Amino acid sequence: MVYPSEFMENIFINVVYENNVHYPELKKLFDQYGYGFLFPEMKTIIVDGEIFGDDKLSDDDLKFIEAHEIAHIKFGHNGPRTQKEELEADLGAYVMLKTKGYEKSVSRLLEEFEFRHGIEFDEKLLDMIRSTFAF
Repeated sequence: MVYPSEFMENIFINVVYENNVHYPELKKLFDQYGYGFLFPEMKTIIVDGEIFGDDKLSDDDLKFIEAHEIAHIKFGHNGPRTQKEELEADLGAYVMLKTKGYEKSVSRLLEEFEFRHGIEFDEKLLDMIRSTFAF
């Protein structure tokens, strides 16, 4: 499944499943980088489709993953991610999801926020990304 991102022009989302011939190699990258990662040469975010459906993640989670990865691009994050970069990407995703009205995706982000970052979400945290995200 491939579709254009609604958060950034010229970026595509490619959700791959285990029946994809390249899945074994991609699975190694998912294990290293998480549910999704940017393949910059192809302007594509690749997402592990095996994490969706049947009591797994939902379409709302997929939209959160998309927004999170787009935020990394907007921030210019390269290479291995730091905790600060992951926090910035989640905050950027929050802004993009709220702006587009994806309330269920925002709820999923907020449910996972403390687990992901060790702190509770507070809108005051958005001050750290105001120079990149206008809201």
